Amino acid sequence: MTGTRRALIVANDTYDHASLGQLRAPAADAEALADVLGDPEVGGFTVTVVHNEPSHEVQGRIEDVFADSRPDDLLLLHFSGHGIKSDSGELFVAARNTRPDRLGSTAVSADFIQRCMKTSRARSIVLFLDCCYGGAFGEGVAVRAAGPVNVMDSFPASRLGGGRGRAVISASSAIEYAFEGTELAADQTAKPSVFTSAVVEGLRTGEADRDEDGLVSLDELYDYVFDRVRAENPKQTPGRDVEMAGDLFIARSRRRRLRPAPIPEAVAAALKEANPTFRRGAVSELRDRLLHDDPAAALGALEALQEVVRTDTKSVADDAAAAIASARMTLEPSAIDFAADASEPQVVMVEVRGPALVRELTVTTDPPLSAQVDEDGRVSVSLAKVAERFVGQVNLTSPLRSVVLPVTAAAASRETDAAAVAPPPEEALVERRLAPATPPAEAQPEAAVPVEIPPAPTREHGTVRSDVAGVLSRRARRLMAALSALGGLLIFASFTAPWVWSDPLGAIVPGQTVGLAVVAVTAIVAGIATVVDQPRGLVAAGLVLGVGLVAGTSLLTPLGIISEFRMSEVHEGLWLAVIGEALLVLASVVALASVMRSGEASGAWPGLGDRIRLAVLALVLVGAVTLMVYAAWLMQQPGGPWGPIMMLWAVTWLVAGAVAVSTRPTKLARAFLIGWALAALGQPMSDLSFLTIKGEPSQGMPIVVIALLCLLVLATILDRGVKGPRRHYEGSELRSG
Repeated sequence: MTGTRRALIVANDTYDHASLGQLRAPAADAEALADVLGDPEVGGFTVTVVHNEPSHEVQGRIEDVFADSRPDDLLLLHFSGHGIKSDSGELFVAARNTRPDRLGSTAVSADFIQRCMKTSRARSIVLFLDCCYGGAFGEGVAVRAAGPVNVMDSFPASRLGGGRGRAVISASSAIEYAFEGTELAADQTAKPSVFTSAVVEGLRTGEADRDEDGLVSLDELYDYVFDRVRAENPKQTPGRDVEMAGDLFIARSRRRRLRPAPIPEAVAAALKEANPTFRRGAVSELRDRLLHDDPAAALGALEALQEVVRTDTKSVADDAAAAIASARMTLEPSAIDFAADASEPQVVMVEVRGPALVRELTVTTDPPLSAQVDEDGRVSVSLAKVAERFVGQVNLTSPLRSVVLPVTAAAASRETDAAAVAPPPEEALVERRLAPATPPAEAQPEAAVPVEIPPAPTREHGTVRSDVAGVLSRRARRLMAALSALGGLLIFASFTAPWVWSDPLGAIVPGQTVGLAVVAVTAIVAGIATVVDQPRGLVAAGLVLGVGLVAGTSLLTPLGIISEFRMSEVHEGLWLAVIGEALLVLASVVALASVMRSGEASGAWPGLGDRIRLAVLALVLVGAVTLMVYAAWLMQQPGGPWGPIMMLWAVTWLVAGAVAVSTRPTKLARAFLIGWALAALGQPMSDLSFLTIKGEPSQGMPIVVIALLCLLVLATILDRGVKGPRRHYEGSELRSG
C-alpha cells in the first residue's frame, strides 16, 4: 500500500425540511466505518467525518479531498443518508439544509461529485453510496428517498478521464431499498445500516479476504458485502460499477493463508527410493526443514512428513512421526489466573514458543474472554470484570498442533478461593498431536517447558506400547463385549426354537441358518476382540462396527418373515434372532460413539492406499451390481418382500465400501472391512444354499462370495497400500511383511 490513503465519510441523519424523514443509521455508520478505516492495522486511512453539515460545507470537504491529492493516493468517499431524484432525473445526495424544491442550491449533486473525481490527480478512487432510491418499505426500516433512480447512471465510467481507476458501490440497485436496520427499542442505540455494517464487519474481521492473502481487494469486499446483505435481506441487492486497472486493495487482513513451499527436488526423489535408508535420510532432512524460520518451508516439510506417516513402511513412518513430534509448542504462562478485584478489563500477554510454524496461530476463546495474535506470534488475552467465578479456555491452533490454555478468575465481589483459581494439573493441558508417535530419546528436547505433551505410542518388538486409553474406555469394552457375545449366543439359540408355527428357520426358509450362523460366529469373535485388543482398541471397534452394519441389514430377514405371517403364528425363535441382531447393532453404536469421542477417526483423507482403495471399490461395485440383478429377479417371483430386501443389501454394500476407503486411521478401516466382509459372507452363502435346494440357478451368488473373500484378503494380508513388498528393519534383522 503506497501513497496517502484518505477517507471522507459524509453522514446525514437530521434534516431541517419536514418532508425528509429523520434517519438513525448514518451516525452509527460514520462511527463504525471511521473506526475500522482509521485502524493502522486494517485500513490505514486518514479519516475525516462530516456529520449533519449543510450542503456548502459538504461540497467544500469533497472538493478539498479530491483537489489535494497526488497520483499514488487512494481516495475513499462514503455517503450515508437520503438520495433524491430531481424532476429531470438527476441524482442528489441530501445535506442537513436540503430542500426538495431547491435541490440545485441546497443538495450535493452527483454531477458535482463526478466532476471532482474526474479532475482529481488520484488514480484510485472508491465511492460508497449507502442510500436507496424509491418507495416505502416494510415495518422497522426507514425510507431514505423517493422515486427510483439508477445510481450507476449518475457515475458512468466513460465520463472519467483517461488512465484513472474508479469504483462506485451502492447499497442497493435502482429499484430496491437500502435497509437501515430493524426497528429499535427505546433503550437501544442506533446500529449501522445493513450495507455499512457488512463493509465494517468484512474489514474488521478479515472475512472479506476471500483468498486469505493478507489483503482485502475491492472485488473481495464487494463479494463479501453482497453475500452478507443478501443473506440478511434478500430484497436488497448491492450494485457496483468498477473501472480499475489491476487490483485495488482496501485493507489489510490477518487471515493470511500460509501456503507450503515445495520441498527440494533431491529430498522428493529420495522419498521415492525403494531402499528405506534413502527415505529415512530424506525424513531427517525434512525434520530440519520443519524447524525452519520460514513458515512456508516448514509447512511444506510438515505435509511431506504426514504423507510418509500415512503411506510408508513402519520404520520410516515412525521416523517421520518422531520428526513431527519434535516440533514442540509451549506457552508461557501455561495457565492464566486473573485478579479478582480488577475494575477494568485485564490483559495478559502469552508467549508462544517453538519453531516458526507453531506461531502461525488462529485463536478461539470462551466468552467473555477475547484474544488477539500480534505480528510476533504473541497472544494477548483479555477478560472484563466478572460478577461470578469464571473458568474458561483459549484454544490456540497452528498448522502443526493445538494447545488449550486454561483461564480462571474469581468473582470481583467475593474473596478469592485459592483452591478454585489454582492452575489446573498438568494433565489438563491437552495437546492434540498430528501423528501417533514420539521422537527417539536422543531427539527429545529438554523437559523444562511450561506445557507437557503426553507421550505418544511407541513400538517395541512389533507390539504397541501406549500410555493413553485409546478409543475404547473400560466401560465401553465391557459393554461391547457383553452385547456382541450375548447377541451371537441368542442368534445361535434361535436355531433350536420354532420361528413360525412349530417349525425352525431351516424348515421355513431352507439354507438361511448358514447366514445367521456366520453373523453369530463373527459377533462372538468381535466380542472377544474387544477384550484382547489392547490398548487402543482400533481393531475391536472396527470389527464391531462391521458386524453391526451386517446385523442391521440381516434384521430385514426376520422382519420379512413377520410380514408374511400373522403375529399369532410367530414364535420365540424369530424373536430371539431379532433381539440378538438388535444387540449387535447396539454394540456398534457404542463402538461408533467411542471412536467419535476419541477424535482418532477421520474421514478427511483416504484410509487405505491408492491400489487397495481402488481394488476395494471395484469389488464392492461388482458385488452390489450382482445383488441388484438378483433383487430384480426376486421381484419378479411371487410372494414375499425379498426383492426390496435384497436391494437394500446392495445399498449396504455401497455404504460399507465408502466407509472403508474413507476412514482413518488405516487400522480402523481395515478392521471394519474385515468384520463387515466376514459377517456379510453369510448372506450370499444362505441364498446360494436356498437356490440349490430349490433347484434354481445360482443367480450370481458365487460372484458375491468371491468378491467378499477377495475383500477379506485385501484387508487381512495387504498392509497400507505400499507399492511392492513391505520391508522394515527391526534391530539388525531385515524382515518382510
